[in-house]
Amino acid sequence: MTATLLKRTTSRCPQCHRPCPATVEQQDGKVYLKRRCIAHGEFSACIASDARFYWLAQGKEENRCCSGGACCTAEGTSAGTMGRNAEGRGTNSIETLSTCLALIEIVNSCNLACPTCYADSPVGIGSKVDAIPVADIQARVDGVIARKGKIEILQLSGGEPTLHPQLTELCRWAKAHEKIDFLLINSNGVRFAKDPELSHELGAIFHNGGLQVYLQFDGLQEAGHKALRGADLREVKQKALANLAAANIPVTLAMTVTHENLPHLWQTVRFGLEDANIHGITFQPEFLSGRNHLPTAKQRLNTADILMAAVEQSQGQLRYEDFTPLPCGDPNCATIGYLIRREGQVWHVSDFLDFSKLQGFLQDKIHYTLADLAQCGCENEPLGELLKTMEKTRSMAFRLMVKPFMDAWTWDEDRIDRCCTHVIRPDGKLDSFCRYYSGFADTRQAL
Repeated sequence: MTATLLKRTTSRCPQCHRPCPATVEQQDGKVYLKRRCIAHGEFSACIASDARFYWLAQGKEENRCCSGGACCTAEGTSAGTMGRNAEGRGTNSIETLSTCLALIEIVNSCNLACPTCYADSPVGIGSKVDAIPVADIQARVDGVIARKGKIEILQLSGGEPTLHPQLTELCRWAKAHEKIDFLLINSNGVRFAKDPELSHELGAIFHNGGLQVYLQFDGLQEAGHKALRGADLREVKQKALANLAAANIPVTLAMTVTHENLPHLWQTVRFGLEDANIHGITFQPEFLSGRNHLPTAKQRLNTADILMAAVEQSQGQLRYEDFTPLPCGDPNCATIGYLIRREGQVWHVSDFLDFSKLQGFLQDKIHYTLADLAQCGCENEPLGELLKTMEKTRSMAFRLMVKPFMDAWTWDEDRIDRCCTHVIRPDGKLDSFCRYYSGFADTRQAL
């Protein structure tokens, strides 16, 4: 069957990482990213196993990104067609894009040695923890705020951020900061499992909200755990969840999805739905970066794989209509959905909301609230009563997100040109998450 050209973009050679022209093409109901390197030849990667779950984003009115689209354009040029410099990068600076989430590494070391670590963090605990000075962290965050305004979500990462000896001091500062709305802490859960006092201290600081833990969680099954983390940590995760719940700190589960644990997505969703302290799950298809780098081709999972597997496994308890591409940045960068739970019952959000009518409203919100949903114009029975109750009990809305980060095999520069998930680099500047952790030589040279 003849392929249909969807767009032209810039990609990377999976072998040498050299920027090269690429096309996105649809064939046999799937979407492929194809490119040709002058040194290593042609490469192709499936970026959507079902074309229904690939969304074109060329700066058109119906696909506006960020704040009405203007933030993702350069002198009025659409983000999908803006120019490239000699290194193949978009001419539009990350500094000009909306920053919906700002991530900062507060330690360089970790208490695990996961084979798949995208940050390639070295092991270091106790006196060997390589912690960034608090003053440095604060200066970098304040620098971004001075340039761009308030940070909606500040995400503390690493390494393992809970190893930072002044973590609670840093959290108090963020809580009191009038220009930081919400704090996320990435964690593998080991310290939360072993040190209940840490949960209690953070719970006291954020007794009226403003904090969530982004907990690495690879599923309830045994398959895939050792390949991802080097060990079976299921018991550790359960203890961490118990300690966080006791301190009233809400959790989002972050599940790296591989071919081994793909059959267990709904089992993990069901587990989360049964725990009121778990507010959602983010599915992250495995990508090759950092310690998890292979020079040879490997079939990658994509957003379509995740959605189709989750819906099929749910046996009708989840629908495709419960999901929508997040209209911030490139719509292929995040897909979000909700289930509504109350008193042991679960409803489809699509029974109450038509996500297609919300796209214009959600323009630059990656962490939009139930108050936002209440303003969508759909507040009628039975939704009105439900929303009022949900406002009082946030855990009723169970968030499902698919976040496909890119590597050299799936690299689409268009997505970088409209990225809204940023890393605050050691030099204080911002960069796209995918580019910062890509491992490309020209990216590291830029630091």
